Amino acid sequence: MKLTINKKQFLSSWGLAERSTSASGSVSILSSILVKASFDSVVLQATDIKTSVICGASGVTVIEPGDAVFPVKMVSELFKKAPGEEFTIDVSEGKVTLKSGRSKYNFSSYPVGEFPKLPSSKDAQTFCVISAADLAKSLEEGTLAASAGEEFPLYLSSADFHISSGKLNVVSTDTRRLAISSSPVAEGADAAAALLPMKGVKELQRVLSSLSPESEVRVLFDDAQFYFKSDSVEFAVRRVESKFPPYEKVLPTSSTLNVTADRGELISALERVDVIVRDYNRMVVMDAGPDSPMILQGRAPDFGNAKEEIEAKAEGEKLRIAVNSKFFLESLKVIRDPEVKISFNGASGHMTVRRGGGDDFLCMIAPINLTDEELAMFDAEANS
Repeated sequence: MKLTINKKQFLSSWGLAERSTSASGSVSILSSILVKASFDSVVLQATDIKTSVICGASGVTVIEPGDAVFPVKMVSELFKKAPGEEFTIDVSEGKVTLKSGRSKYNFSSYPVGEFPKLPSSKDAQTFCVISAADLAKSLEEGTLAASAGEEFPLYLSSADFHISSGKLNVVSTDTRRLAISSSPVAEGADAAAALLPMKGVKELQRVLSSLSPESEVRVLFDDAQFYFKSDSVEFAVRRVESKFPPYEKVLPTSSTLNVTADRGELISALERVDVIVRDYNRMVVMDAGPDSPMILQGRAPDFGNAKEEIEAKAEGEKLRIAVNSKFFLESLKVIRDPEVKISFNGASGHMTVRRGGGDDFLCMIAPINLTDEELAMFDAEANS
């Protein structure tokens, strides 16, 4: 195999494949990329067993076709640091020669036969067809509440994907909050559902960022894998063998207070209160009701307290509620609308955050119970 490579163009494709390799290095072949070069195309393949990617490589001229497996750790650095805008790669009997200008490097490749066979979507069923922009939006919003680590039960660190009424719904929870995001799809398989691990979902988000927003993504599935295919890349992620809890039972059906506020103003006020509480209990106390501004308060013993007032439109019963400032901020930052709708079902019910311009996103946040002593302190500070 012999290739001439435009470094800038090629490295974007190489980087996409590199992120799907194993970082542990315990199995060397999983820390490598298979390059399959023909006169028609150059394809890169990579896997860490749980996820895999197949993508076309740009910026490559094939002089002699062939296949080769390159170890990522050393080769990636050589590709990035090779002088000039172009370099050549010549592979013969497991030995690789890289030439760039007056620089020359020799190293070994791995046997092609040892590279694992990647899962194939050839016989997979269609889950849905969706634009890259809509899928990226649903992933960002719908995975908001998932736990970062690999926790048990497994659904806590996974996202639920299911099709209902022509929409893809992505849902996550860490038991203290629940996030749902919906997007319209074509060819949706109604009632189809699966759990995907957050590690794989995060990598899928990076793959989607390399596509144009209008790109069509065909989502396919079989008993073990989910596949996300565009014209230039196919990403596969192993399904989680678990079930998501029946979250529909906890969705709000009524509210005692509905508040509409400017999202940017609310974020700014919350961030200032969070400066006070972030190293203590991350608790923000809100007072809201008709004909009065929304009041946000936070306290940290031996440090100080904060009080913010913002204008808001409210309908319903006045209340006081305490929630986690981090959870509240994250729910506001993930949406892009200028206004946000916040609903409450009494002081002991979940707070619900929605975008101002639609109902395709919902985040429910559990309240923090206030002691009588804390209530008295906040009453005194609210009236001061």
